[in-house]
Amino acid sequence: MKRSVLVGILLASNYALPAAAEQDIDLHIRGYAQLTAEHVNGVDDTVSFGAERARPRIAVDAGRWSAAMQLDFAVDDLGDHRPGALANVIMDLYVSYRLSDKYSFRFGQYKTPLGLDFNMPAHQLDITKRGMEAGLILNRAFGAMLTGNQILPGLSYDIGLFNSPGRSKATDYVDSQVGQDLGKVARLRYDNSNWHAELSHGIADEAGGPGSNDYAVSDLALRFAPERWTIKAEWIQGCDVLGLAGRKETVGYLHIAYDLTPGLELVARHYAGRSRIDSVTTGLDNTYFGITKHFATQSRLQARLQANYVIASGDRAAYSGLRGYRDDALLLQLQLYLDNQ
Repeated sequence: MKRSVLVGILLASNYALPAAAEQDIDLHIRGYAQLTAEHVNGVDDTVSFGAERARPRIAVDAGRWSAAMQLDFAVDDLGDHRPGALANVIMDLYVSYRLSDKYSFRFGQYKTPLGLDFNMPAHQLDITKRGMEAGLILNRAFGAMLTGNQILPGLSYDIGLFNSPGRSKATDYVDSQVGQDLGKVARLRYDNSNWHAELSHGIADEAGGPGSNDYAVSDLALRFAPERWTIKAEWIQGCDVLGLAGRKETVGYLHIAYDLTPGLELVARHYAGRSRIDSVTTGLDNTYFGITKHFATQSRLQARLQANYVIASGDRAAYSGLRGYRDDALLLQLQLYLDNQ
């Protein structure tokens, strides 16, 4: 797989560089760090400190061509990899080509187009963590995607074909499936003034290993952002999770945020998760209350402090879903974002 990935990148580069040689080249470098302090009731005796993200990113634009590479030095086992994906340290590595004002093509490893919150950059997240729905998305994967923007007023789409999405928590692949089983994702987007809506669906072939069931996941999301308010809702459902017949999980959330003053935001979000294995159904709710303070908002430097308190309720320890806090938690994060432009 690594050899085929390298050949693909070299072929794309061989074609791209001559075409872009006479274009002005724009080099864009940025860095992002997220420093954390966390206390989870029943898990941490005091407070645990760490760095959840440490990501440098390099992007190049040359006419119709662009390319990007993003690393993360805060992940475990930097050189290891999940089936179908590059080494864990590599978050993104792709080449894009703008076919016209409306259409573009992307090849490499990047975020699959499923999940409203998942496709937000980490430095713009409304809460300190990606939430319960992040267990069901297909995550980053290596493949090709066609995007059509504003094909009709307000209407856009993304459609992609990927390697087996081994980075997803909803799959459990082995290396022998790479090149045999695929991930397919399609998304329809609508934008109009302060409104954004999207509907997406994905399939991961034989998601629990050779001969297991396909994993199917659907996502519906809506965002409304008038003036100082942000209101979002997202619903995601996964069927045959981990390739297990009949294992089904549904997560939904409602999010409300309000800017008290420029740079100071109040946040509330409620998650409801339901998981069924065989005939047993369990439920878990996570409710976030938080505040976000921006200390620097310049184009080259952004810094913010986020504080969230999470209340867990429901079946908690018995919950069979992929993700969620089983106990109350206090989460603090200092985020720094540096940009050379």
